[in-house]
Formats: sequence, C-alpha cells, structure tokens
Amino acid sequence: MKFIKTHISLIFPLVAILLGLEFFIVFDRTTDSFEKSLQNGYSMMVVSKNEMSIDDFKAWDEHIEQVIELEKNKILERLDMNKDEVKKKKFAASLPNFYSLKLDEYVTVSELEGVKSNLEKSENILSIENFHSSYQSKYELFSFIKLAFQTFIIFMSIIGFFLIVKQMEVWNFLHAQRMKIMEIFGASLFLRSKVLINMAFIDAVISALITSTIFYAIQNIWVRGSQMEILKDNVEAMFSFSDVIILLVASIVVVMIAVYLVVVNVKEE
Repeated sequence: MKFIKTHISLIFPLVAILLGLEFFIVFDRTTDSFEKSLQNGYSMMVVSKNEMSIDDFKAWDEHIEQVIELEKNKILERLDMNKDEVKKKKFAASLPNFYSLKLDEYVTVSELEGVKSNLEKSENILSIENFHSSYQSKYELFSFIKLAFQTFIIFMSIIGFFLIVKQMEVWNFLHAQRMKIMEIFGASLFLRSKVLINMAFIDAVISALITSTIFYAIQNIWVRGSQMEILKDNVEAMFSFSDVIILLVASIVVVMIAVYLVVVNVKEE
C-alpha cells in the first residue's frame, strides 16, 4: 500500500503519456492502411486523341502508377445504340481513348491539381476528370481528424511531463537531507541522485507494462470482438510486441530527463 501511495503520482501521468504515444503509433499505422485504401479506390478519368501508354503519362507526371484503358465496346454497350456491326465499328473507331489513372500515393489536394495541370500540357489529352470536390472533402476531413488527434496527444503529453517533474521535486525534497550529506562527503551528482533514478526507473518499467497490457487487452478483447469493419481490418495494427520496447525506452527517457532537470535545478539553487 505504501509503495502504491509513493509511486502512483508518477505512474499515473507516465501511463497517460505512454497511452498517448501508443495511440499515436496505432493511429499512424491505421491511417497508413486507410490512406492506402483511399489511394486504391481513387482514379482519374482521362480522354485522349490517340492511344497512350503508362510511359506517356509518366512523362508528364511521375505520380501516375497505373493506367487502365477502358474498352470502347463497353462504352458502346452503355450507350445501348441500335446500330449494325459495321456502323458500330466505325463509330467505335471515331471515339477517343478513355483511361483510368491510378496514383502512386495519397496526394494532397494541391498535388492532385498539379497532376491535372501537368497532364493538361499534353496536346494529345482532350479532357481530364479528377473528381476534385469528392477528393477534397475526404482529404480535408481526414487531415482535420489527424491534426486534432495529434494536437490532443501533444498537449496531454506536456501536462503529463510537468506532473512527472513535480513528483520528482517531491521525491527530491524527501531525500534532500541524505543527498546533502552525500554532497558534503564529495559524492558525485549521479550517486546523490541514485535513489531518484532507481525509483524513476522502476516506475518507468511498471508504466510501460501497464500501457502494453491495456493495448493488448484492447486488441484481443474489444477489437477482435467488434463488428466495425475498419477495426477488424486493422486488428493487427492495434498492438505489436515491438511496441513494448518502444514504450519502455520512451518511459525511461522521459523519467531520466525529469530527474536530470530536477537535480540540476536544485544544484543551481
């Protein structure tokens, strides 16, 4: 009970920081997957006078990754024209070439306009439809959610760090007399701060394990049993055992920085 009372004030804000870090890692993984799905689901429609290959399109813009030629017969079927075969063939020959273009990444709205502008420089291209309005609405919503989430994590981490520093100051005050005696006898700064470092290290390990356990439980209890497709598709991205190492290193770095700031500040005073 005494251990909990002594360490909870540090473990709680440190877990909050680590939760924010892990949420950021998970969000980055899932958004990469979501961006990939948006990229795969998006295509530009291009109409050209003559036939064009992927190299022809890439010559105008390197973002072009895949070119799919739309068959003229299917276009005629959609038109449902009552013509004999000879007239259909003549009409098909008079039709321009239609292409569906896939991009190599999920580009920004301005980059999308840049792709269109580059393609329009070709005299062979008659028309381009990049579905700007639909793309822009999805991109801006996605960007806003990403920015809001990252901003929240940053502010939560800053508040958590200040709480950790305050707890270090409390620990430093409790051990001030012992540290002063060690200083009189010529002990180095590291030796005088060893108790704080040991306590902080223990709490860092405990916080990393608590955070890892929380996300492991989220992955295997909540996400796997969820009916939401976006969660089921990204269940493996919710937690990886490599995250334990990342959280452990991050927690140790945070508490060591806090110990250093407190000890140096006391020394200067």
